[in-house]
Amino acid sequence: MGLGTRKRNGDSPVAVVPDEPLPLADADDDRREAVTARLFDGVLRSARSHLLRAEQPLAAEVWASGLLAVWHGLPAGPGDEPGGGFIDALIRHAQAVGTAEALATLLALAAVAPGRAAAEARTAAAAIQGEGQRPGLAAPAWVGTVGTAVPTEAWIGSDVYGDQEIVILGFVHPGQAGGGETESAHSICVLVDHNQGGAAKDAYPAAALVQTLARWRDAEGDGIGLRPVSLPEAAARLTDALVATDFSEAAAAGRDRGLADMRALLVSRLATLPPAESTGVGELDHEGREWLVAEFLGSPEAADLLSEPGVVDVCHSLIAYRCDYGDGDPLRWSPTLAGLCLLDHFPVKVSLEEPDLALVPPVLAAWVTFAGRRRGLSPAAVTRILDAIDDCRPDFAVAMGDGSRWSPAKRAAMGVEPAGVELAMAVATAVPAARG
Repeated sequence: MGLGTRKRNGDSPVAVVPDEPLPLADADDDRREAVTARLFDGVLRSARSHLLRAEQPLAAEVWASGLLAVWHGLPAGPGDEPGGGFIDALIRHAQAVGTAEALATLLALAAVAPGRAAAEARTAAAAIQGEGQRPGLAAPAWVGTVGTAVPTEAWIGSDVYGDQEIVILGFVHPGQAGGGETESAHSICVLVDHNQGGAAKDAYPAAALVQTLARWRDAEGDGIGLRPVSLPEAAARLTDALVATDFSEAAAAGRDRGLADMRALLVSRLATLPPAESTGVGELDHEGREWLVAEFLGSPEAADLLSEPGVVDVCHSLIAYRCDYGDGDPLRWSPTLAGLCLLDHFPVKVSLEEPDLALVPPVLAAWVTFAGRRRGLSPAAVTRILDAIDDCRPDFAVAMGDGSRWSPAKRAAMGVEPAGVELAMAVATAVPAARG
């Protein structure tokens, strides 16, 4: 039967009967909608407990940032933000509910969500507010200041070796009712690990900048140094750290949950900083590396190594480790970096003639002493690096002989199949037990 209309009782039309059966509602779709509705209702219950009771805008921003982190890891379509579908659905749900907690949720999301989602949340909140004041629908205390924080100062705290640093940014919400700007002053702290490619490892909100700096100054006796930096430099460091985090598998494995929860807030605060200013060391080209090796060979630290022809190759391998696989500074060393160099980098990537393998620990010891003098490290700090090198010597011999760890490039350069135990034994007899 084709498409058409049949009449009953004269002119009364009845439904069209198609050739194909009418589709039935999908039970899976119904279940998904029910689960999503329960999920969003749970979000609004959380908003009722946290947002409606919050007095400071920072609390609302942290809550919204943590909410966005729940969906950040979900796949996204081209041009969409991760979890964008869930965020859009939550905004529609909150607008449809129209309660005080729904309004608070939309206002908090508008403060920290990425561009399009922030605009949609702001529009939905305005729609609720434009419907007239219903009984019990009061705007939260922070409504006029959420998302308006401005930066004041920036500081960097770093350990003596520069392995890790804490980026401390001071903020204030202008026009805060009641206590004013003094009450709304706070800090955002981001921990950066330069031994993991400069990736951010943790982030958290803290007290006002004066109080936060006072706590960190208490740690200066433990080797932590504090220094002020410009806001553009802080912007560059924070930008670099977030980019490095996205590309670092090692950082992802050891990343604190606090960083994920703070990610949206960090990005929104980054937008309030001045344009980023370039930081760090410039790339060391071939000529610069040659000059640095020549300077080392002319230093008192290398006096006992000049008779060894393989020293130059080892020096270039050390520079490559720090410049090509590290943060670009061949003079920055620490106990951790020395251990990673001997037990990870050289065994996996560096191919040397067997007689030159024994040179690696003593050349590294001389190099870090030279670098420590250049950087102004204390003798005690340099000694801790040298102790780490000594501790690694026996394991270095074994690691260099483990052919199963060689990278494809190293296997090709060596031109042989991994020799395993035989090579390990040869290296072990060649490497001195202690530095000279």
